[in-house]
Amino acid sequence: MNRGLALALALMLAPAGVGADPDFYHYWGDGKAEISSYQVVQPRYGEPRQGQAVLIFVTEELHRDSFIKVESPGVPAAERCYVLKLNNILKFDTGIYDYSVMGSVYSAVEGADHPFELCKVSLTAQEWCGQVFEEVMLRGGRLQGYLNSYFEKEGRQEYELQAPAAFESEDHLLIRIRELKGQWLAPGEERELVLLPSLWSLRIKHQGRATVPARLAKGPAGVYRVEGQEVPAQPWTLEAGGTSKTFWVEAAYPRRILGWEDSQGGRGELLATIREPYWQLNHSADAGWRRQLKLP
Repeated sequence: MNRGLALALALMLAPAGVGADPDFYHYWGDGKAEISSYQVVQPRYGEPRQGQAVLIFVTEELHRDSFIKVESPGVPAAERCYVLKLNNILKFDTGIYDYSVMGSVYSAVEGADHPFELCKVSLTAQEWCGQVFEEVMLRGGRLQGYLNSYFEKEGRQEYELQAPAAFESEDHLLIRIRELKGQWLAPGEERELVLLPSLWSLRIKHQGRATVPARLAKGPAGVYRVEGQEVPAQPWTLEAGGTSKTFWVEAAYPRRILGWEDSQGGRGELLATIREPYWQLNHSADAGWRRQLKLP
């Protein structure tokens, strides 16, 4: 199946027009994950690198105290937190060696103050020199961070940052801007944020852990061109630390991330989307799903 046909089929399966949103639990509680693949350009070491990304959105339950996935049936309902999880996977090559990066975001569907409040974000990054794991949890208005790095200058660290009312995590914005339980910002609206930059951006810039002032703007409705198709979409632009990044979000529910570009030369473009229980598709015969997603 060629890329244009894959996109056309995905659009045919999506709800026509913007219309009324379906019930979140009916749509996302069907036992399937939404899996979208992207062709990306990732700047690294002063050069643009071709790569692939996959965004996986799926619901599950975390323990309210540990923020670890609940798998035991005996855990009481009061100790469970229903979350939307995003696994953000990036793979690209740098000369002879490759990078494999995965960020995970856990967002409480029914937050204490509003839908989709951050619980936890984590990052793993592997390349031929070594590997890094980082985890940040939001507890009581504070960010508790843990870093375990192969590199001497980082080593093992614990840190804590304040998370005021205007706080947002850049990693978490990929859930926020999809507006899966009602509008967050009106078209044309801007919001000042206290932002924790994405853990991956901190990783490659070798920056210390700190929040920064940022501005998020939801632009007017437009169209985004993917594989020759013009798809109704909404642009969201994030400005922080002298850089900017724009995401294009599909207008129709479930408002997929169609693409992005940043002022550093990075970009991504949607290739295909499927909704399947991927954890069951682990047999050799299931490799065809990768071809459908246009993944190597």
